[in-house]
Amino acid sequence: MPNVRTVSEHGSFRLVERDGRFAVVEARDGHVYGLHGEAGQRPSAPDRPDAAEAVVAPDDWSAEDDARRRFADLTARGEELARKIW
Repeated sequence: MPNVRTVSEHGSFRLVERDGRFAVVEARDGHVYGLHGEAGQRPSAPDRPDAAEAVVAPDDWSAEDDARRRFADLTARGEELARKIW
């Protein structure tokens, strides 16, 4: 059973939680992507409940307040950022 739960979603971004640690992932076209890596080279996995565990690097899980700030920043800049990432 996956240990990850979605806390919030906005646009293509998800704030997820696992064992009291938080991260942000992006979900597009049936896949979930980590936020780090070159365009087209970011870690990805099919969009399933356990996908975040596969795409979030161990160091990218953080305290809730840090992850919520990142989530808010990404969702505010969503379209501009998506054009740069893709």
